[in-house]
Amino acid sequence: MKQKIVPLFFLLAFCHAFAGAEPVDTPTFQKQGENAGSTWIEPMTGMEFVWIPSGCFSMGSPVTEEGRHEDEGPVREVCVDGFWMGTREVSRGEFAQFVTETDYQTEAERQGFSWMYAGDWVARPGVNWTTPGFKQSEAHPVVHISWNDAGAMARWLTAKSKGDYRLPTEAEWEYACRAGTTTARFWGGVEDDGCAFANAADLTAQERFPAWVVMSCEDGFVFTAPTGHYKPNNFGLHDMLGNVWEWVYDNYQEDAYEHLPSKNPLHQSFRSERVARGGSWNSKPSAVRCANRDVLQTPDRRSDDLGFRLIRKTENHPEREGGR
Repeated sequence: MKQKIVPLFFLLAFCHAFAGAEPVDTPTFQKQGENAGSTWIEPMTGMEFVWIPSGCFSMGSPVTEEGRHEDEGPVREVCVDGFWMGTREVSRGEFAQFVTETDYQTEAERQGFSWMYAGDWVARPGVNWTTPGFKQSEAHPVVHISWNDAGAMARWLTAKSKGDYRLPTEAEWEYACRAGTTTARFWGGVEDDGCAFANAADLTAQERFPAWVVMSCEDGFVFTAPTGHYKPNNFGLHDMLGNVWEWVYDNYQEDAYEHLPSKNPLHQSFRSERVARGGSWNSKPSAVRCANRDVLQTPDRRSDDLGFRLIRKTENHPEREGGR
C-alpha cells in the first residue's frame, strides 16, 4: 500500500529551468560512444556523478507485475537525452555543506516537526535532518527533506558549480533505475535476492517491526544504510531501490503516461502532488520496483524515509568534462 499522506500548509514550489528473468550484462543504448560510465566529481561537495547516455526504454509496468498499481501504465516506449546523475543519494555530509554555505533551514526545521513511521505515520516535534529519530552518520542519506528543500540545494549548486542541477524527471529516474534491464528490479524479478542490492524491509527490520512483510534475507540495517553500501546497477548507481524514497521533478498525475510525449516527458501542473520513487528502508518487497510511483500530496512533505539525488545537465559530453 502506498503511503497515506496528510496535506500540510501552503504550496511552496521552486521554479527551475528544464531542458525540454535477470539483468543484462551490457545495456543497449540508443547512442553509442557517449562514454557511458564516465564519472565526474563536483568540486564543492565531492559528490560523484556518472554519465547516463541517451536512450529509449519501456516505461511503466506490465499488468502481470506483482505489486503493480494502475498509475504505472500503460507501458510505452520513452526516450531521454543523456545526463549526469549522482551515483548515490545525497548524504547528510553533502547536505550539511549546502546548509553551512547558505544558512538554509529545512521546512521541518522552520515548521518544527516532521513525519516518522512508528507502525503508523506520526507528526513528531523536533525531528529534522539533524535529528532524524534514529542513528545516522554523515555517510547516511539525508532524510526529512521536502521537495522544496531538495530544489533549494539544486539551485545553490547551479549558481555555484558547473552545470544545471535539478531533480530527475520520472522518466529519467526510471530509465536510470532500470539501467538496460526489463525486470521489475534491476537485479532481476526475485524479491528475496534484493538484500545485496537494496536496503528495504527484511529479516533484520522484522526483529524491530514484527508485523512487516519482508524479504526473506538480511540486509543488516533496520533504518537507513550508508550511501553506496549495496551493489550498484549496470549504470553504476547505488540505492536506486531502497534506503530512502527519492523525490523526482514531476507533479503527480495518475494517468500521466496516457498523455505525455515519448521524448523527454515531464508532467507539470498547478496541482500540489509530487512523486517519489524507489522505495525505502521500510518498504515491503512488492514496493521496491523501478516502476513504482508514490504520490505525496504537497511539496513540503518530509519524513524519515524520504531523501533525494540530483542530476546535472550540461551540453558537454563526458570527454570534455574531465570524466574518467
